[in-house]
Amino acid sequence: MLVAIIVVTASVIYGCNKIIDVDLPDAEPMLVVEGTIKEGEKPMVLLSNSMGYFDQIPDFQEIFVSGASVFVTVDSVEYQLEETIPALLDPALLLKLSDQFKVDPFEMAFAPLPVYSIVGPTDLIGVSGKTYDLRIEHDSLIATASTTLFPTVPLDDSYFYITETSTTDSLGIINIVYTDPVELGNCYRIASRRTNQYPDWHELAGEVKDPYFVYPLGSAWDDMILNGATYDLAYIRYPSENDQLDSLEQGLWKLGDTVLVKLETIDYNAFESILSYETAASAQGNPFASPTNVISHIDNALGWWYAYGEHVDTVICTP
Repeated sequence: MLVAIIVVTASVIYGCNKIIDVDLPDAEPMLVVEGTIKEGEKPMVLLSNSMGYFDQIPDFQEIFVSGASVFVTVDSVEYQLEETIPALLDPALLLKLSDQFKVDPFEMAFAPLPVYSIVGPTDLIGVSGKTYDLRIEHDSLIATASTTLFPTVPLDDSYFYITETSTTDSLGIINIVYTDPVELGNCYRIASRRTNQYPDWHELAGEVKDPYFVYPLGSAWDDMILNGATYDLAYIRYPSENDQLDSLEQGLWKLGDTVLVKLETIDYNAFESILSYETAASAQGNPFASPTNVISHIDNALGWWYAYGEHVDTVICTP
């Protein structure tokens, strides 16, 4: 009887060791668009090509697409964007690019990166209520998209507080308050940045806690549930790469922190694209997560093209 059990057990164990080879089909690369236009600023578009999951990542300058023709139309007037380099961008756009790549602005300025924008004076800037149509021509491909710049929704209030259940007298959360317009379809995205430096006793003494804005996974939401209402949101801090040095502070703000809280107003297409992207990113490495496709509202390409406004509050974390 014991021998039989051993034989059956061994059969089960060895039966689970079967090697399965999956022949993944090759997919044709697609154009990937990362384009935005912010209220009061010029548009900026980055183009790249999609890659296979197991493809070797090429050099930085080989990832992005040069030689495309990029057009933006607003109020029936078409503007052609110029292919330029980061160093020639407006300072605000260079800072946005620096935030996006998490690279110091000085280093970003000299990156070998083709960027599509407008150098010098132009009437093409983000204006609330306007719709901006994007058209990209590259080789034989034509990609199109459209976005509307909704009025910026300001923060009514933002403040730091320590909860009654907290086990410490120095760590807390930030509360933000805003009022959603009565029209359905307003969507939002939140980000934050600690601008103060680590203290002298810290391993990172003198360094800014958050050199760039941090967007949490789950940063975007719509007004489907609380349309036209006042929204009161407890905003916890999303982990940063330095949190392994301060594990007890994860998710919390600290007394003495100076925090920039940014609320962006976006349209519904942007919300869908960002939400699906962050859902896919959060599922990486999870074998039990459902497969997720990133939603793109760009015809004949992947990525996003969206207009947005932003309101930034400064919160000083005091008792």
